[in-house]
Amino acid sequence: MRKYAVGCIIMAALFFLAGAAEEKKLPSRVILVSPDSQTNPLTLTYVANMGVLIGSGDSKVLIDALFDKPNPAYRAPAPETLEKIIKGEAPYDGLDLVLVTHNHPDHFNPDVAVRFLEARPRPVLVAPADAVEEMCKIAADWSKIEPRVISRDLKVGEIDKRTAAGIPLTIVRTLHSGNRESPMNLMYLFDLNGRRIFHEGDSPGRPEVFQGFGLETSPVDLAVVHHWFPTRPDMAKLLQDIFRTSHIALTHLPIEKEGTAPGIIDQVRKDYNDIFLLLPGMPARTFLL
Repeated sequence: MRKYAVGCIIMAALFFLAGAAEEKKLPSRVILVSPDSQTNPLTLTYVANMGVLIGSGDSKVLIDALFDKPNPAYRAPAPETLEKIIKGEAPYDGLDLVLVTHNHPDHFNPDVAVRFLEARPRPVLVAPADAVEEMCKIAADWSKIEPRVISRDLKVGEIDKRTAAGIPLTIVRTLHSGNRESPMNLMYLFDLNGRRIFHEGDSPGRPEVFQGFGLETSPVDLAVVHHWFPTRPDMAKLLQDIFRTSHIALTHLPIEKEGTAPGIIDQVRKDYNDIFLLLPGMPARTFLL
């Protein structure tokens, strides 16, 4: 009886905190808590467009967040957020790894990337070769930051497995959306404290693109994909049958669709364990796996 009462008190506290977070409109931060590792929850902080910060324990990975001049149809990081990233202020302190999917201004700006690496002496950056070439042209002294830059010049469909900043990483090059060869698009699958995270950049969004580099070997704990994936039957089947994803973060949402997209996702929510849109100002949320 006492255990039941304690459980009720804990649940009431969680509901109270969730309500307080909603009322205060906390920053875009999602916390995924696994029962087998309560001390190292997986955290996801939304930056802008497909830019996210993902962390667990002492490990933090920043993806597609170093840009400031995007396509005006999409969100860019707020200036104060970008300054926090460059200065290493919380929650962007202690970064281990920065991943760049491709050289487009709504995902990456070489000026910002160089400024970041010059200011932050610890993080390692992984990026497609064409993005790194642009950084080389801009850097005042490339030799100082080059040792922390991993340039990947892969063929379409080529898979690269490596460890970067102590984090197991699988990379595959795809065509860019629209089936374009340029710029190079890299998809990333990586592991943080036993959790598998996937980010697709701007892939063409065809099921065959996602075959053969490890997504099907065991379930993905968190997938960061385009907002329209769950609304198209072939991609919905991929998410449900191949990824078997515990949590799906939907991104790259045009500003003009921010008001209508939640209603569309509500229509397919029942088909997933947990699926959510990353929207400006979304409050903190907690998920029990």
